[in-house]
Amino acid sequence: MKLIDNIKDKLGRRKIQKILKSKKRNIRVTNFANAKSIAVIYPITTTDYQDFINQYIDYLRGDIGFKKIVSLGYYEGAQLPNFIVNESFKYKYFTKKELDFSRFGNSKDVQEFLKEDFEILVDLSRDFVVPIKHIVASSDAGLKIGRHSAENEEFFDFMVEMNNSSPVSHFIKEVNTFLTKVKPK
Repeated sequence: MKLIDNIKDKLGRRKIQKILKSKKRNIRVTNFANAKSIAVIYPITTTDYQDFINQYIDYLRGDIGFKKIVSLGYYEGAQLPNFIVNESFKYKYFTKKELDFSRFGNSKDVQEFLKEDFEILVDLSRDFVVPIKHIVASSDAGLKIGRHSAENEEFFDFMVEMNNSSPVSHFIKEVNTFLTKVKPK
């Protein structure tokens, strides 16, 4: 099964490269004060991680004041784990079962997410996850933010330098600092 997943990942990476080469984006630098919409995409891993994501979404909605927030979680299994509770549909998810052969998400939630033109897209994934990177590459978001790596340079407009052992809270703190201080043109 691992061999087949590796083949699917290679096909997915190839398709992502084609998307990146053909996509013409208008990068729009913005900040918390000016942006009206934000998207957060992340891998679903543990209960604690999901709780942290829930707190971050609540922070964006309450403290920052975003009216339009969409979070999209990806789970590398056929069914969502038991700790996922879809609170009044403010979270969207997709699973490995909802991927096509090249590991691209084809669920209704993914399609709706890709139709949106968010002002900010934040990718919280630590590693290169083909289904998540497909969405990042395909999105028309004005400002894309993620972790720094040589592999990520073609995906993001702003990257945060972090080692892989750093918790997501450090990454989010840096993102929040940037989005508070940056001055849009």
